[in-house]
Amino acid sequence: MKTKKTSLWLKFIKRFYGINGELDEYREQEVNRIGNKLFIGLFFFELFFSTITLLINQTIATTAFLYINLFVLIFVIPIILLVMMTNRDLQTSLEVPKNEVEQTRQKARKKGWLAGGIFALFMLVFNAFSKWQEGENPLELFTNPLGLIAIILGGVIFGAAMGSMAASQVDSEKE
Repeated sequence: MKTKKTSLWLKFIKRFYGINGELDEYREQEVNRIGNKLFIGLFFFELFFSTITLLINQTIATTAFLYINLFVLIFVIPIILLVMMTNRDLQTSLEVPKNEVEQTRQKARKKGWLAGGIFALFMLVFNAFSKWQEGENPLELFTNPLGLIAIILGGVIFGAAMGSMAASQVDSEKE
């Protein structure tokens, strides 16, 4: 019996929205509806805050608006997405046979640690690029132990959070 291969785009959508199992028509329509609402909201939010930022000439006020903008993009929008997904029952737990639960949780934790490592690597590259843009030597980042510890700690915390979230979604099959 041949299994139907899912496309990379569908895997990406399922991963982004946290959907376990099959992506049926109902779930696909709800994902499209949520995505469209968030896109329209983000578009107008960015348009509004970009206009305000361009109209303000003071550096401090512009920086404050940019930080508010980043806060909304990083914290508020994902919380809204999570609430919308939970209210529509699109996020379900991953059900596996009882003898494979611990093994599946271990795989989920490993994926979380991998995500933490990738996150730390991106932080390192981003910080090096930022130093280069400011006219400083980006290699100083590697000789600064405090900066390296902060990047590693951020990656560990992110990896632990992602791994524990993924492992908590694994449940044993109901009989």
